Amino acid sequence: MMNAECGIRKGDDGRWRSRPLSPFRIHHSAFSIPRRRRSAFTLLEMVMVLLILSMLLAMVAPSLSGFGAGRDAEYASAQVMTLSRWAREQAITEGRVYRLNFDPAAQSYWVTAQVGGTFQSPQQEFGRVFSLPEGVTMQWDAPADGGAQVVDFHPSGRAQPVRIIVTARDGQTTYVGARTATEMLHVLTPAEVAAG
Repeated sequence: MMNAECGIRKGDDGRWRSRPLSPFRIHHSAFSIPRRRRSAFTLLEMVMVLLILSMLLAMVAPSLSGFGAGRDAEYASAQVMTLSRWAREQAITEGRVYRLNFDPAAQSYWVTAQVGGTFQSPQQEFGRVFSLPEGVTMQWDAPADGGAQVVDFHPSGRAQPVRIIVTARDGQTTYVGARTATEMLHVLTPAEVAAG
């Protein structure tokens, strides 16, 4: 039933609807599409989800800070190994001694190249001074020269044996070294550490 003057019609469910009707539209229950009910989150549900997520994050955060401390030590160890490999390759390529230097007081390290009788910066990216991340410390078992501990890389491919102890903020220790003159710097296994 429909009142054409005011655009009100009675629907199939018995309710009155107030929308204008087109005379060209077919209004038959056989052609009508059932409406689906849309589900959505309420504001209260969203607040509860955020509250649960923040509680989980608060429980996990302390372990994540320890993870970052370990990663800083691993990064410093990898950087020292990379510098040593670069210095070794440069020594072989250029036919001169390269040196990896470590300043225990400043906790910094850098590469120098022998020019005449002195060691100078190679004036490349690898020649800059690198500092340890905050809270990470290193101890080198290497000869000292002018206040810095050094490892020399010779054109023959040989280098001085060295043992480096890298300690993270959380106390985790990584050993890096080369036990013989022909080994490259690498992370020492527990068996290599025990053997000295």
